[in-house]
Amino acid sequence: TGPVTLTKQSAAKVWVNFNGTGTIAIRGSQNVSGLVDNGTGNYTVNISNSFSAETFSVTNGGNSYHTDSLTDTSGAFDVQKYNSAHSNQDATDCYFNAHGDLA
Repeated sequence: TGPVTLTKQSAAKVWVNFNGTGTIAIRGSQNVSGLVDNGTGNYTVNISNSFSAETFSVTNGGNSYHTDSLTDTSGAFDVQKYNSAHSNQDATDCYFNAHGDLA
């Protein structure tokens, strides 16, 4: 009945809500050290306290997906936003969270 903390297995270890248009800007986050704009609709989320391995799970909201790329590490992951035609597109509302074991 109490609040969930980062030590609980089911708690999100990383979450971020950001504006992905123009100069990208974080609105709110936990365990995120920053973002990188990699081009149209493509972003890297840098993690403050890394996961123990690259086996964490990323979930998202809206028209977006987590990419499976070589740049994903225990300390960062790539995400992309797309439009209804499945073409990359910058978005004003980007939100992602990740679950896994922290290092």
